[in-house]
Amino acid sequence: MRWAWLALVVLALAGRAAAWEVDLGGDARYYQFLRVGEDGGDRRDSELGIFRLKLQGRLRDEWSVDVQGVVSLTSPRSAGVSAIATGATRRLFDLDATLVRGGDAEVVAELDRLSLTWQRRTFRLVAGRQAITWGVNYFWPVLDLFAPFPPERIDREYKPGVDALRLTVPLGALSEVEVVAAGQGTSLEDDASVGALARVHLGPADVGAMAGRFHRDLVLGGFVTANVRGTGVRVEVAYTDSGDPADAVIGRSSFWRASAGVDRQLTPTLTLSAEAGWNGFGSDDPADYPRIAAADRVQRGEVNSLGRSYIGASLVWQAHPLVSVTGVVLVNLSDASVLFLPHVDWSLADNLSLVAGALIGIGPGLNPDKTPGSEYGTVPATVYTALRAYF
Repeated sequence: MRWAWLALVVLALAGRAAAWEVDLGGDARYYQFLRVGEDGGDRRDSELGIFRLKLQGRLRDEWSVDVQGVVSLTSPRSAGVSAIATGATRRLFDLDATLVRGGDAEVVAELDRLSLTWQRRTFRLVAGRQAITWGVNYFWPVLDLFAPFPPERIDREYKPGVDALRLTVPLGALSEVEVVAAGQGTSLEDDASVGALARVHLGPADVGAMAGRFHRDLVLGGFVTANVRGTGVRVEVAYTDSGDPADAVIGRSSFWRASAGVDRQLTPTLTLSAEAGWNGFGSDDPADYPRIAAADRVQRGEVNSLGRSYIGASLVWQAHPLVSVTGVVLVNLSDASVLFLPHVDWSLADNLSLVAGALIGIGPGLNPDKTPGSEYGTVPATVYTALRAYF
């Protein structure tokens, strides 16, 4: 069962090998992290290496295959800092294997993409492990219930794949309806998701509506994106009626989430993005953060923030055709904590780049009883460098 999709792809390729056009590529990334605890001590060095091999095949314009294998090295094994550069999500099928597990290092191999696409003029059907994105906002998307990125993620080139069937039906120019059935955990009873999202293009604006049952929840939502005199505007909102009994214990039987953002190119080399988010699942009291963090929807990554209200901004400066400098600030208005994320990307060649950056949290740290005084104030200061090579 766990290898059913892999067998399907291999048989499809073998049966029509002469007719398929196949591309092989990939990339390698090597991160080094220096992490310092809030007391100025507890210095920890760690490293993360990721090698991705991509095979993509096409048969005429009707069939295509996407297979991406990933091998990752984390050292030391318990270095949680690597989550700012990479991540995973719960899946229906077990397509990974731990090759090495020791105190000093862990090496894991997995299939992060494994899908077969059938494309016709009137529909597109994708079966298998694939990346799915439904949200329109960057830091706090609320419609994206398929492995969304945390707001502090520094590497967003690859989103974790989800085991799903996805049917897309065009409704006209730039309009479509998408229906997804996914297994976001090993139990279909608890973690099956079925939802639909309709996108409609209305001149300068795009409007969407979403409804579905995700895990055990009923979720309804919608979005609007528009261009207003050269400024991009994004708004999305979602209502969740929870089916998880544990949510009732913490007073979250139902809740709203919403976010709004703007994008503006200030000069030919300077671009500003700003966003505000409301998380009805979170709390205004940091004393509640441990209970919120232990909730299943936070553990599975659907909700990535613990507070209620947030604002954030990103300023990107193209300092040179080969060098970009980014400054990101995230503010938790519920507890007055701030997270700074400066980032520099230098293109050394067409297929090689050097990256450097940091995470700097400001705000109340841990209380004497080891409970958090704020969300971002407890984040250890972290500096990182990375090399990214493509082939």
